[in-house]
Amino acid sequence: MILLIISIFLAACVAWLAFIVYKEKAQHKEMRNDHYQELAAIKELQKASLETAAAKFDEDVIRLSDSYKREIEKLMIENEDIRKNYRNQGEIATHQILEDFKSNLLRERIISPDEMMIMPNIFIPDYDGNTQQIDHIILLPTGIYVIDTKDWKGHIVLGLTRQSSHRFLFLAELLDSEKEETLIFDKDDSGTITVKTCENPINQVQQNAVTLANFLKRQEIETWINTLVFFNEKDKELHDWSDNSVVKRFTAKEQLQKFFINELASQKRIYGAFQLKNIKDLIESAHYH
Repeated sequence: MILLIISIFLAACVAWLAFIVYKEKAQHKEMRNDHYQELAAIKELQKASLETAAAKFDEDVIRLSDSYKREIEKLMIENEDIRKNYRNQGEIATHQILEDFKSNLLRERIISPDEMMIMPNIFIPDYDGNTQQIDHIILLPTGIYVIDTKDWKGHIVLGLTRQSSHRFLFLAELLDSEKEETLIFDKDDSGTITVKTCENPINQVQQNAVTLANFLKRQEIETWINTLVFFNEKDKELHDWSDNSVVKRFTAKEQLQKFFINELASQKRIYGAFQLKNIKDLIESAHYH
C-alpha cells in the first residue's frame, strides 16, 4: 500500500515537473515569437524610414536639377537677347565666355544662380549728367568687377609713354608727355602696315570704375570696384609696357576664368544674395533712366 502511494506521488511529481517544463518552453517560445515580431517591426520601420529618406533625397535632387536647368535655359535666352542688342562683336564674345563660365560654375555647384550676376552694356551717369558706357559689370559675393573688352588685332603696344619711347625714337615728339597711350600695329588686306592709336583701356576702365563707385556711393553703398581689361581677339600679340599694377589684364579666356575662380576661392565674401540683387537693381535703375 505504501509503495502504491509512493508510486502515485512520484508519478504526480513527474507529471507536475513535465507540466512546468512544458509551460516554461511555451513561455520561451512565446517570448521568442514576440522578440522576432519586434525585430521584424523594427526592420519594417527602418525600411520605411530609409525609403522615405531616399524618396525625399530623389525629390531634392530632381528639384535642384530642374532649378539649375531652368537657370541655364534662362541664361541661354538672356544671351540670345544680348546677341540681338549688341553691335560690338568683341563684347558679344566676352559675354558668351562669361555666360559659359557661369554655367560651368552652376553645374559644379561652386556658386548658386543668384551668386553671380552678369550685367552687359551698362550706362552709368556721372556727376556732370553724362553717362559712361561699361562693357560688363560682374557681381559676385567677393565684390564688384568692371570689364572693358578690346577685340584688337595685331601687335598691341599698351602703356607707351614718352619716357619709354626710346624703343621707338621717332615717336617721342608725337606722344603725350602726361599719359600712357596705346598703339596697334597691323597689316591691311593689301599687306600694308597700319598703325592706329587708341584710348588707353587702362585709363578707360579706371574711369568707368570711378563713375560706378561714385554712383553707388550716392546710393549709400561704398565699395571698391575691381578693374579688368580683356583682350579677347585671338589674332593679336600684347606688348604690355604699362606701369599700372591695379588694373588686371588678360589675353585669353582661360586667364579670365582662372582669375574669377581664384577670387571665389581666396577672397572674403562680402555680399550675400540679397545685397547682390539690391546692387543689381540700383545699377539697372540708373541704366534705364
